[in-house]
Amino acid sequence: MASLDTIVRYKQSLGFSADADKVILAQSDSHNSVLTGWFINTMRNSIYYISFEQTGLLFMRVSLTYKLTGEDKLIPLSAIRSLSFEPVKFSANFTTGKTRLSAIELKIVGTDGNIMTLAAQKFIPGSPWVRQNLKNVRHMLGDI
Repeated sequence: MASLDTIVRYKQSLGFSADADKVILAQSDSHNSVLTGWFINTMRNSIYYISFEQTGLLFMRVSLTYKLTGEDKLIPLSAIRSLSFEPVKFSANFTTGKTRLSAIELKIVGTDGNIMTLAAQKFIPGSPWVRQNLKNVRHMLGDI
């Protein structure tokens, strides 16, 4: 796992803020086939450190070992209609590797109507900032 200091230095090198309080860890759920199972789907889904910046959401892709890959994307605030957190839903497609115990669903709705859902991690053993920053972001969005 990259340290929070490493993540902040990296995003500063990209020209973004030194704010360390609003960086979360999340995983896409674009691959959720029942046929391949949760382990394969978890391996195929992208993992990101997401920084909530004044100009938008900075997605910093990470490897399976949580190291920054250099693949970054900013979704400008002007392209986002809404952001919300929702409990992970139980279903037959419970195959992305996310569970109610370890993740909460982050739902991003674009101004174009497209919807992106990610599993925002609630905690990672040995990285207490993950839990605290998720709480900070949820508070900022009025979720808690």
